[in-house]
Amino acid sequence: MAEDRESKIDDALVRRMAEGDEEALRELIVRHEDRVYGTVARMIGGAGPDAEDLAQQIFLRIWKAAPKYRAEAKFTTWLMTVTRNLVFTFCEARARRLEVSEEIVDEEAEETIQRKESVAARTPREDLSGKELIEAVEEACAQLPMKQRLVVHLREHEDMDFSEIGEILGISELGAKSLMFRARENLKIKLSAFLTEPS
Repeated sequence: MAEDRESKIDDALVRRMAEGDEEALRELIVRHEDRVYGTVARMIGGAGPDAEDLAQQIFLRIWKAAPKYRAEAKFTTWLMTVTRNLVFTFCEARARRLEVSEEIVDEEAEETIQRKESVAARTPREDLSGKELIEAVEEACAQLPMKQRLVVHLREHEDMDFSEIGEILGISELGAKSLMFRARENLKIKLSAFLTEPS
């Protein structure tokens, strides 16, 4: 099975890394940098220096932890768990830094109102026919709570099953399914302006 073969390759690379093989790390980065960078970018709200720095930190953490790695679960589960931990820590720290003045908050609130008015002025057919719906979905996903955002990404973009998602999030498979349900309900609410026909 292709998935088992890929997992064995990852495990072999981690064993080499545990022995100090830097070339194994480079090979692992090539294999998984798109997955890690894509996940980080979606979770923190876009590509850029912060996403690049976080992705580097994740692989550095994998390198340092390689001697302790035990292939009890798939390597991708471990990789995404490390990614989750660092991304959540980053987002929580950023949220604390963004306790800003009332003036900036007021400006953001005004922008939100203007954006909503702009959305309401467009018809669903116009939105559904172009890239605006895709952008609206991306924006709605970015506003989800972190765990919901991550479960949507892992399910829809990484095609992971709920048992693996549960392991990554430290919850049960049923808990992962419940998170996905809540995320979808939240997205329906956030995208209601796009999905409701004008009267």
